[in-house]
Amino acid sequence: MLASRVIDGTRYFLLDDDMMISMRYARNLAEGQGLVWNPGERVEGYTNFLWTVVMAGIHFIPHSDANVALLVKGVNFVLTGATLWLSIRFLRLFAPRSLLVPPLLLVVMVTCADVLLWSVWGFEVALLSFLNLFFFYRLAQDRHDALTYAALALIPLTRGDGIYVFAGNALVALALSKDSRKPLTYLAIAALPTVCHFLFRHAYYGDWLPNTYYLKVYGLEEPYKRGWSYARNFLLQYSVVLALAAASALALLRTDRRGLIPIGAALPTLGWVVVVGGDMFTWYRFFAHLMPLVFVFATVGVATLARGAIGQLAWAAVLFIVSFPLVRPLGRLVFLDTNGDPLEQIQVAMLIKKNASPDSSVAVITAGIVPYFTRLRAIDILGKSDKHIARLPPFKGAMIGHGKLDPAYTLGKDPDLVVSCRSYPFALGLTTDTRTHDPVLSFLASSAFQSKYRGAPINEAFTLGKTAIYTHAGSKEIARRDWQGVVVTP
Repeated sequence: MLASRVIDGTRYFLLDDDMMISMRYARNLAEGQGLVWNPGERVEGYTNFLWTVVMAGIHFIPHSDANVALLVKGVNFVLTGATLWLSIRFLRLFAPRSLLVPPLLLVVMVTCADVLLWSVWGFEVALLSFLNLFFFYRLAQDRHDALTYAALALIPLTRGDGIYVFAGNALVALALSKDSRKPLTYLAIAALPTVCHFLFRHAYYGDWLPNTYYLKVYGLEEPYKRGWSYARNFLLQYSVVLALAAASALALLRTDRRGLIPIGAALPTLGWVVVVGGDMFTWYRFFAHLMPLVFVFATVGVATLARGAIGQLAWAAVLFIVSFPLVRPLGRLVFLDTNGDPLEQIQVAMLIKKNASPDSSVAVITAGIVPYFTRLRAIDILGKSDKHIARLPPFKGAMIGHGKLDPAYTLGKDPDLVVSCRSYPFALGLTTDTRTHDPVLSFLASSAFQSKYRGAPINEAFTLGKTAIYTHAGSKEIARRDWQGVVVTP
């Protein structure tokens, strides 16, 4: 219930703001508008093709916009439950008789933020993690068949940069196979969906790479430094768990080539993260699909490496202590996603829906919640769904995906409304054309915004004090700036 809000008597459920962008693409696809953010504008502003298609399928289930996010979370919970079940089955391949390791594995996994939170917030990570684990589980049983490689084929479709996961997993498959001819045939077939997706992207969007690549990677300042910092922090955060998993894998590798699985899966991800510059989120989204494998092999060591009951208990205790949050252990299961100020933005969305003309347009900085719930034509200030913005050089020190702006270009489209993500007094206090690493401040300080929009805020107490909404003299909204509020309850 934390990721929801009751407004005017209706409870609205939310996903992460980025996932609400995918939800808008999905709903437009389900309603026959195409895989687009705005009808008639073909820009690939998502990074999770298959997950967006799954979301589109969910939109065919009878629902209202208020509760469809709950249905998406339900699918994610099923996928996470399947991953937990599959992890136990995987563990049993190496520790078939131990009574200690299955409950230990479940406890450390369900309290791991990088296993649970991405699922709760609606990301494609749950699907990616399940497909990755399913592939290796069947590979560990020497099952080189169509079902095994179908899971591998879906990985690059689930997340756009999943090609490196595909490549690393393919190398492990070849290394574990007794006869490379069969897996090579399946790998060639498994690559076809990715090839088809590239062809579709170029035919439909006019680009070989998604718009988000240009936004987040193209021109990024010091990508290797950023990427190494992100990877280093992950290695430090999970240092003991990773060490236990590595010890188990290396010990197994002496007699069993399946010890290559966690090593072969992890190294491509480490390399890719360093090359592309990491991620903007606090938790480790780019490594999250590895965590089930890491925990499985870290737990395997209890049964295969530790000697005697005392040794096993000691290994289990170390794994439990470093994995289980001793303060508020359930906090990771109910931690509120704050990306894009979701509880504020849903209130803004309902205010716009209640007061604005349905044929108005809205420019947004947080591009998920307001465009989805208002259904207005939307203009993306930060460029996820704008080819021009995505190809600009980022300004120095900016966060990944938040450093490209062109206020004159954006506001030249004459959006009827601009959602500022800052209070009205904040915008009043800015010096014109101040440019910093903060994209919101830079946008609100621009001459284009200050001269055209700053003098025409919508008159509504919540927005003026929290996240002001502006219009301009040429808009139909200028004559109706006194808005009615909404009633918000927990």
